[in-house]
Amino acid sequence: MSDPLTQMQMSLAELQREVQGLRGRLDTLEKFVSVEVDEAGVERVYIECTDFTLRPAHDRRFIAIQMGAQEDGGYLGIHYLRPEFGAPAILLGMEHDLPHIQLKGRDFKPRVDLFIEEDCGLAAMFNGDGAPGVVMRARRGGGSVAVLQPDGRARGVLMHEEGEAGTGGKTDLIFATDQAETILKLHADAGGGLLTMGPPGQPDAASMVARGQGPAVLLHSPESENSVSMMAAAHMAEVCVHRGHVPGDEARTSLMAGDFGSSLVLYQPNGERAVDISAFDGMSTLTLNDAEANPCVVLSHHHGSHSNLTLCSQDEKEGVRLLAGQEVSSMEVKSPLNEDTKVIAAVTGEKPLMMVLKNKRGLLMLGEGEQGGFVCTYGLDPEKAGMATLTGGPVAGGLVLATMDGTAQLTLDATDQGGRLMINNDLGFQRIAMGVHQESAGIHLNNTGSMGVQAIATPKGGVLIVSDTEGNIVATLPEREEDDTDSWGELPSGF
Repeated sequence: MSDPLTQMQMSLAELQREVQGLRGRLDTLEKFVSVEVDEAGVERVYIECTDFTLRPAHDRRFIAIQMGAQEDGGYLGIHYLRPEFGAPAILLGMEHDLPHIQLKGRDFKPRVDLFIEEDCGLAAMFNGDGAPGVVMRARRGGGSVAVLQPDGRARGVLMHEEGEAGTGGKTDLIFATDQAETILKLHADAGGGLLTMGPPGQPDAASMVARGQGPAVLLHSPESENSVSMMAAAHMAEVCVHRGHVPGDEARTSLMAGDFGSSLVLYQPNGERAVDISAFDGMSTLTLNDAEANPCVVLSHHHGSHSNLTLCSQDEKEGVRLLAGQEVSSMEVKSPLNEDTKVIAAVTGEKPLMMVLKNKRGLLMLGEGEQGGFVCTYGLDPEKAGMATLTGGPVAGGLVLATMDGTAQLTLDATDQGGRLMINNDLGFQRIAMGVHQESAGIHLNNTGSMGVQAIATPKGGVLIVSDTEGNIVATLPEREEDDTDSWGELPSGF
């Protein structure tokens, strides 16, 4: 009887010890784990500790998840389960009071790194050797993505930055060499886009831009010795070949077309215009300039009107001007020292004309009159110089010497009956007449219109007749009877 009782007592004592140990373990566990029921009747379990480790059920040698607390805050690590990779694959924690996430390779080197910098997110991607490959960064008003080479230098960067309210900001995409030299750049903003590219050291060898005013293309040779520019605006397009860098001030050639027409401009080595060929609405021109871009030769055609050629001296003064129109063709040659001294030759309809002027005063004029050609010469003195006119007629010609107002003083004519010379007074009235009428000749002298003396050679001999102031014959030589009307034969009635 005693043996079973003793055994029961021993078993009960053992059970009490186990219950006391279990209670102690529960008391210890309750320090870290608590179960609470909220108002909805849901049980919630809370665990409070400085380190928490989860191991896989199939092999408790490995750590699957490890959580803990450090001075900067809590951390969470998710581990590789193979024994040779005991390091965490994912590490989430706090660093300098900022959250930090790392995805690591089996060599414990980071492959992805996420953290906050200046209150903005930053992500870094690494390759299998642990070298940086991609960096993504957020900034206030924008962000960037950089593709890196193993030494950390950027090979490509995408950036965006917001501008002032309503501007839309700007976006850039940049590609570089292994020495961080830019070779390609794309830029976009609210106004349009820009593309620049080139070899190392010359990032703007080729540029293309499109803005509201229109697109443009720029090309530069190595060392920018030569360049080409193209642009297309709303009212004009231009292609320009440059010597040197755009825009530059050296020699270039410009080809333009627009609503004004079209033009080709050639520039000198010093950058001044040399040749300008233009086609406008209703007019075409060719201009050759001197070293200072002053026009020296200007050739123009006005549609349906006339053509014009102007040759200028070095100081922009016109030297020669040619004009060919529908009704008139002309040539004007000016003195290089005085533009008011010139020669003008013109043909109007079928009538030619030529003038020689000095200081705006005509000295010589040649042309065609009603009866034929004529030549007029003028004296130099603008107040008292005279003039002479030589004309041709249907049978013969004539010569007139006159004062500056055109009053004839002497007239020499050739008629179908013979030659005639008439000398006039200061008012242009004839006072001496000398002429030939067929086989006869005579001289007539008058005063105030009244015949004074007549000397006539007739087929029957010479005759000298003197008249009074009334025109009555007072004496003759030879003497003639009053009723002898035929003794002198037929007298010339005039010249």
